[in-house]
Amino acid sequence: MKIGVYLEGYPKMGGGFFQSLKSSLLFFDIKNYSNIELIITHIDTKKYLEFKNINNRYFNINFVSKYFSELFEIDFFNDLFNKLKIRHPFYKFIKKNQYDIIIFLGPSQMSKFCNDISFISNIWDLDHKKNSQFPEHNRENIYASKEKLIKDIVSRAFRIIVPHKMNKEDLMNFYKASDKEIIVQNFIPMLPTIFKENFDSVDYNKIFSKLNLPKNKKIIFYPAQFWAHKNHKYIIDVIKILKLKNIDDYFFVFCGSDKGNQNYIKKLVSDNNLDNYVRIFNFLDDNQVISLYLNCDALVMPTYCGPTNLPIYEAFFFKKIIFYSKDLIKNDPINDAIIPIDLNNPIDFFEKLQFINHDDKVDRIVKKNHKMYFELCNEEKIKNNYKKILDDFFYLRDRWN
Repeated sequence: MKIGVYLEGYPKMGGGFFQSLKSSLLFFDIKNYSNIELIITHIDTKKYLEFKNINNRYFNINFVSKYFSELFEIDFFNDLFNKLKIRHPFYKFIKKNQYDIIIFLGPSQMSKFCNDISFISNIWDLDHKKNSQFPEHNRENIYASKEKLIKDIVSRAFRIIVPHKMNKEDLMNFYKASDKEIIVQNFIPMLPTIFKENFDSVDYNKIFSKLNLPKNKKIIFYPAQFWAHKNHKYIIDVIKILKLKNIDDYFFVFCGSDKGNQNYIKKLVSDNNLDNYVRIFNFLDDNQVISLYLNCDALVMPTYCGPTNLPIYEAFFFKKIIFYSKDLIKNDPINDAIIPIDLNNPIDFFEKLQFINHDDKVDRIVKKNHKMYFELCNEEKIKNNYKKILDDFFYLRDRWN
């Protein structure tokens, strides 16, 4: 029994990568399953893992792989290659390494090339379907490509893992996915693990001081890549209100790689002379981000996409209140743990900012949320979920050679 866990991407890709990395590491602690390899696709990931005792194998997504992938997207070539038994490089990689099953930690085009190999796939969201107006979901045929991929996963995956019951409902409603094939498993962030591992060896206050942020202001942190749907513009609108009212008690920190919208946000800051209210970091390493979590006064996340996102749970762990998009998460106790903000009304967030100054209320909320973190992000529950999925698969796999 050999299991391949496919980890796509590299550290600078941000939250999605680290969510996948955290999930992948849990597989190596599952009882009765020791023959596991982490399939990595980027040399930076290999460097990141070199000090960890993780069994990994490198699949090079080179020009040939990309070219084949594009051709397989065209029905004519896909049918032709299948008739001629021309296989994608990833299929050959799977066969060469004799994997019995591949676990994709996110929706991956490579799952299409598991022709006669069973696979499990995580699907984080269906935002391309629910928020197709954003450019990242509709430019360059992205929408059609995602639709084709999700439909293929739904029709062929042994199991699909989603982070929230709303994601499960969406898969069933939009794609007629089978209820029994979808497993709901909460996001679990990587940063708490890194913090605990480095607690005795890293001076986080020193790291924070080197960021040269104002010492006499309330720091509001937004860790998010610069996609349009992450809605940094909403925060800029709130900052403009603060400036108009001559309130300079707050300072906002953005960090994340550019996904096409960063220059627009920088221009808004420059055009409105808001440099005294906001700092933009293109990329911060793990320890720098942790230092911000430890030293900020609150998090804000006015995203349009979800329902859940990693910073919610990171905020819970690091005992910070979080201002989060109103009504994005339906019928969930987690709504009692966040401060909802109306994305159609920047005044709403402006007025709720003063909540930060009520130390007693903040303290009660973050203590409750910290406890909730360990209930929601329970590693043993997640490992048991994985074990149950693998047990079910290998019970069936025992029916043939």
